[in-house]
Amino acid sequence: MNLFRRVKKKFNNNETAKKVLANSTWLISDKVFNLVIGVFVTALVARYFGPEQYGQFNYALAIVSLFTVLSTLGLEILSVKTIIDKQYEEGTILCTSFLLRITGGLFLTLVSWFVIWILEPRNVYLQVIVLIMSFSMVLRAFEVIEYWIQAHQKSKISSLIRIVVSAITALLKILLVCFGGDLVLFSTIYTIDIAIISVALIFAYIKYREERTSLKFSFKYAKEILSQSWYLVLSGLMVSLYMRIDQIMLGTMLPNKDQLGIFSAAVRIAEMWYFVPMAIIVSLRPVIMKDKKIDNEKYINSVQKLYNIVTWTCLIFGFIILFSSKIIINILYGKEYTEASGVLSISIWAGIFAMLGSARGVWLVSEGLQKYSLAYISVGCFVNISLNYFLIPSLGGYGAAIATLASQFTVAIVAPLFFKPTRISSIMMLRAFNLKRLLGSYINKQG
Repeated sequence: MNLFRRVKKKFNNNETAKKVLANSTWLISDKVFNLVIGVFVTALVARYFGPEQYGQFNYALAIVSLFTVLSTLGLEILSVKTIIDKQYEEGTILCTSFLLRITGGLFLTLVSWFVIWILEPRNVYLQVIVLIMSFSMVLRAFEVIEYWIQAHQKSKISSLIRIVVSAITALLKILLVCFGGDLVLFSTIYTIDIAIISVALIFAYIKYREERTSLKFSFKYAKEILSQSWYLVLSGLMVSLYMRIDQIMLGTMLPNKDQLGIFSAAVRIAEMWYFVPMAIIVSLRPVIMKDKKIDNEKYINSVQKLYNIVTWTCLIFGFIILFSSKIIINILYGKEYTEASGVLSISIWAGIFAMLGSARGVWLVSEGLQKYSLAYISVGCFVNISLNYFLIPSLGGYGAAIATLASQFTVAIVAPLFFKPTRISSIMMLRAFNLKRLLGSYINKQG
């Protein structure tokens, strides 16, 4: 009890901690709501379409997602940092970022359609689905408003928006199932979701912004931010490749899309808890960046704490899902997807290293070392593609799951060890797995 009181007193006196907790609470509330609705609706849709058609949708989604990462132009973390550091006026940062992203979105919409045309030249149906979903990249340009939200830790705004929009689109998907809609209509709902969020973000920014700086484009800022972000753009492409290439290769290497549907069902469950560590990362990002400018020792401790929290959050969720994988799959997806439980047992562990990689992104930007990420992410991508090529023909979804796990471990732990400036990040991540050391450190501090 004394320990609890000391921790509570220390927390109540720490305004930063209170703000981070409040911000994380809203982010987590948003994701929990989306999780509860999303898992139910996704399962309903997967049952309705069956593994084959559900696999087709996820094939299209994988291609669109591949280019969606590129459409962000790596601006998110850098723009948030620039707003925090007040290097440019807020309006200049947001307007320039918006115009850059909308230009990239238009170009990549055409590229994604061209890619599906090359891969599936006779499947006009699938080409239409990809084109509809690709337009979401143009609408996502309005997500630059989220940079402002993150910098000022106003997650309540975006969380409320996403909760309301999720409820609306969930209802539309349920109606689609009830009235016998097809995949084209389902892909349209995907884009409508982004459109409603974009409109709501615009109104929220107009109403709640505190700095009334004019929105203007700056060539100087555009040149500066792109010169820094191209490493993140290429890294984002590599990340997207080793996150999505398994689904694309499953869709192209096997004669049917049913294995892709089963694999996608497992991945959906494996990723459903990612919102918890991501909420923590987003909330601690501005805190860590501020600590870097004030106190280096405090900054290093903050980064280590972030790795610790992310690691053990992922391990807890991993074991829970591992021991209940068969029950979860049977309840949500039914007997057609029984094989997904085995794939899930493998896929669940890739999340630990994926989330640690996301956490390290904050450290890389703070240290100005983001260029190194391209090298080891490229290695991870090579590992993933190579293993998929050899494993998918014989193991199907299981092979893709093994390839993903191996590539995530390579990117998070192995590859950074070969570069002296980033070696310490892998060492800090490995320390995070040492529960005895963590508890000993905590007890010593309390003493």
